[in-house]
Amino acid sequence: MKLLRTIVFFASTTAASLAQDYRDDGNYQDWDNQGYGNDQGYYGSYDDSMGDYFDKAAGVPQGGNNDLIKMAAGSVFGWFVGGKIHSGKMASKLKKKHAQERAAFVQLYREQVGALQEFNKESARIIQAMESSIIARQNGVPAEIDTVPFFMADTDGSKKISKAEFDRYVRDYLANYPGLRPEDIPKWDSFDHDHSGYITFDEYNKQMMKEIRKAQYRAAKS
Repeated sequence: MKLLRTIVFFASTTAASLAQDYRDDGNYQDWDNQGYGNDQGYYGSYDDSMGDYFDKAAGVPQGGNNDLIKMAAGSVFGWFVGGKIHSGKMASKLKKKHAQERAAFVQLYREQVGALQEFNKESARIIQAMESSIIARQNGVPAEIDTVPFFMADTDGSKKISKAEFDRYVRDYLANYPGLRPEDIPKWDSFDHDHSGYITFDEYNKQMMKEIRKAQYRAAKS
């Protein structure tokens, strides 16, 4: 459709130009000097008929060029508006995709940072438990007693173990050593000698000494 409009526009422009060139041609003056052309004569009527002919041949009525210009301007405007709408949709789609990717990246970053913080926290707790165990050795705790579990179970650093801390430690211990059974680990009541609801370091040491003697006795009998 755009190609057809362009062809019609150039045809009308060419026809009008040819007609004007013919009017401006020098032969017109010769014919006038010879008495063949005047405002009312043959050439005047010929000139009018030729102008009508070219206009009709071009198929463009009066004011046709203005209509073509308006149509061309409308086509350009429509193309511009369509392009703006299309580019707007593409920009919105890319923006939405970027937001989703950014949200996924932020979520992954938070998870990794959280895991790293938890690892650092656990590492610090293990180091502290080992340092406390060394201090206990220096204060006369027998070498055969492993004091690290007590300080590992004491997550709040209160120097005593609550029932919740004890249960959590036993649960994690069994998860790390699948070969063990719950009955292989001493019960809560075995450590809480005074039934205070807490296991002190002294209670832990006394019970661990009993557990060591039991293990030695079973080994001797077998």
